[in-house]
Amino acid sequence: MFILPFLCATYLLMFLDKALLNYAASMGIKKHLKGDEYSNLGTIFSASYIFMEPIVTYLIQKYPISKVMAVFITLWGVVLTCHSACKSYASLMIVRTLLGIFESSSAVGCIAISGMYYTKSEQSARIGFWAIQAGTGYIVGGLISFGFLHYNGTEFTSWQIMFLVVGLVTVLFGIITYFYLPDNVTNAWFLTREEKLQVVEHIRSNQTGLENKKFKIEQIKELFFKDKLTWPMLLVTACSQISTGAIGTFSTTITATFGFDKYQTALLQLPIGAITALIILITTQMISRWGNLTLITTSMYIPAIIGCIVMIALPLSHRVGNLLSLYLLYSGSCVITNIYIWNSCNTSGYSKRIIRNAVTMIVYNVSCIVAPQMFRAYSAPRYIPAKIALLVTQCVCVPLQLYIGYLCKKENAKRDKEQEGQDTKKYQFLDLTDIENRSFRYIV
Repeated sequence: MFILPFLCATYLLMFLDKALLNYAASMGIKKHLKGDEYSNLGTIFSASYIFMEPIVTYLIQKYPISKVMAVFITLWGVVLTCHSACKSYASLMIVRTLLGIFESSSAVGCIAISGMYYTKSEQSARIGFWAIQAGTGYIVGGLISFGFLHYNGTEFTSWQIMFLVVGLVTVLFGIITYFYLPDNVTNAWFLTREEKLQVVEHIRSNQTGLENKKFKIEQIKELFFKDKLTWPMLLVTACSQISTGAIGTFSTTITATFGFDKYQTALLQLPIGAITALIILITTQMISRWGNLTLITTSMYIPAIIGCIVMIALPLSHRVGNLLSLYLLYSGSCVITNIYIWNSCNTSGYSKRIIRNAVTMIVYNVSCIVAPQMFRAYSAPRYIPAKIALLVTQCVCVPLQLYIGYLCKKENAKRDKEQEGQDTKKYQFLDLTDIENRSFRYIV
């Protein structure tokens, strides 16, 4: 099917684009910067992402999702190419702001598309497949940066050429998206009429509905004021993704503090991609096969907590121990994939689901704003305050995640009791929310 390869390619480009700034740190981009200006480049990207997320969510709700994503992907490719012309802090801040604006469609669009074609158990596996491209992005980015490190030009530096090449590839993918991505199941060009009907019937058991272009304000009110799962989930997102914001921007910088040169630092990012992909693949397939999302997700914080403790305790002279501890942090960072799954499977009502995804991405990017600012120049090279903050936020996630699982299990039991002895009605795609539809059950 066309959909899964498209989702994989979109997510790969998104994480590759995000990783480029990280790799550029070892390729000379910091020569144009001083003090905390490098941290600010990571922060402004997330700030502009947050600003645009409600707008792009409205556009996806109102207009054909394929056209919205095609325009945004093409424009973010154009902005990436513009990085190659930047030689000052001001110009870099401008392109990072624009990049955050145009990349805001990626994650929320991918989650929305996944829910149109797959059942809940299939979504866990499929989201896992396209989410492992986060790891692939690190690997591809590491290889690209290592290759361009050997370029020694006078007009353009290696990091500028890197942005130009990846930007042009992204523009091409945006054009392909415009012509080939269907808006929904009913106009999927790669399905026959019989297959379209089979897909619609196949996803009936989700009880989450199909695409609905009518924006329902009552579903938004329910999300924020009646749904007792909303705020705990957003808090888990905020705490768990502090690690993503930190290592996403500073992994090459942290690795370099262990005593590795720029070539070694670039190559040592490759295991990060492999580890990320492996964690996401194993955990999402476990969730798809056995469920137990709460316990599996909770277990992912433990390696991250151990990694934080070791990095705080070990002196920088222990290069291998510090490096392995840094790798452990990615276990907690990968929780965002399980949050995508939770949102997609545990939210019914099209407006409610798409806004929940948008708010999740806003909170995710708030964490990405906060995290780089923890790495202040005065605390280099050990960055102990930042590492302590990472430890605390990962520890907080453990009881929070268990509490959310408890609430879901309790609500399912309550609904089972309500419907004892009653015939279960066939779901009619009425765009009811998970609270309104009492036959809906949360994955735990």
